[in-house]
Amino acid sequence: MKNLLLIVFVSLLFIGCSSKNEFKFPTIKKEKVVKTVQEEKKQEIEETSEPVVEETEVLESDIKKIAILYPSSKVGRYANSTINTISAFLIYNNEKFHLEAFDTYNENPINIAAQLELIKQKDFTKVITMFTKDGFDVLNQSLDIDDIKFYFPLINKAEVITYNQNFIFGGISYEEQLNLLQSLTSEKNTMFYVKSYLGSKLKNIYEKTFLNSGVIKEIERTNNRYKYIMDDQRIIGSTIILNTPIVKSSIILSQLTAFEVEPEKVLSTQLNYNPLLIKLTQPKDRENFYVVSSISKIDSFIEDYTKLLGSNVAYEWVDYSALIGANYFINENESELIKTKIIENQADYEQTLYKGTIYGFEKVLAN
Repeated sequence: MKNLLLIVFVSLLFIGCSSKNEFKFPTIKKEKVVKTVQEEKKQEIEETSEPVVEETEVLESDIKKIAILYPSSKVGRYANSTINTISAFLIYNNEKFHLEAFDTYNENPINIAAQLELIKQKDFTKVITMFTKDGFDVLNQSLDIDDIKFYFPLINKAEVITYNQNFIFGGISYEEQLNLLQSLTSEKNTMFYVKSYLGSKLKNIYEKTFLNSGVIKEIERTNNRYKYIMDDQRIIGSTIILNTPIVKSSIILSQLTAFEVEPEKVLSTQLNYNPLLIKLTQPKDRENFYVVSSISKIDSFIEDYTKLLGSNVAYEWVDYSALIGANYFINENESELIKTKIIENQADYEQTLYKGTIYGFEKVLAN
């Protein structure tokens, strides 16, 4: 049954993703079958001719219109995945929709203003906005946007200052995630991080959040030799916090095993809630590994639909955040399909703790 639905879904995709504002569906009139010879002969003649078709109009107000505003030079891969996620969600909900992307290329004020003008000309009032804080600051100072609602999947409300009630935020809170992880730490802590935008951000939050930040070690981007790290006696028996990308985290976990370094626990934020970590490590590497995620369980059919189009709402938090935004624009907080709701203009995520197992991630039940 599920396979049948997926086949139907693919065929519907070409209708759902149309950028036209009108949709027309043919309705074929069926002729009555009668018993007389004369009418049977007449019917044979009629059946050789074209069927009678009536066209039904779909009102403009019935079409769900959502724009996606993004700077491709900064978040190009996120934008493609976001389009796929929202398309799958709208098709799943059997909605007639017009989804259109507007590329600012970067977060330059002139480019943003030009795309905003196009959005207004095309009468979009709901915009998924894939800006970082730089682009947000430009939009936050823009005029004549009171009739448009903007949803920011990448930004948490706590990271910015705004008084615009049309701004809605979907970014996860790494501060809340690190607060949860702190409850699992010991008196002896070590944090690994990579010096990047996100890595440095997590390092700063870690230093503010943890009462005992302990040892902080930078993992160089190009370094694949970890012996000098593992020889540091301070990490033995400590709680290790990984604020490192998937591949680096996988190497660190395997090296801890290889050099027989036994930490009390290894903890991570959303950064490493990904099945790829399971593929890149051995079961022993994950024996004391815990990760926190803000992604709630969703309907299995929605998950299948999004996978079919190339996104992953079960593990990629940006895809999940985009799904929350689309659901809010279409259903506000009324739908039970998506558990995460918008509270005071921010997606209200529930932080869930998982433990690494032989097969993947297993939810840790609260006491």
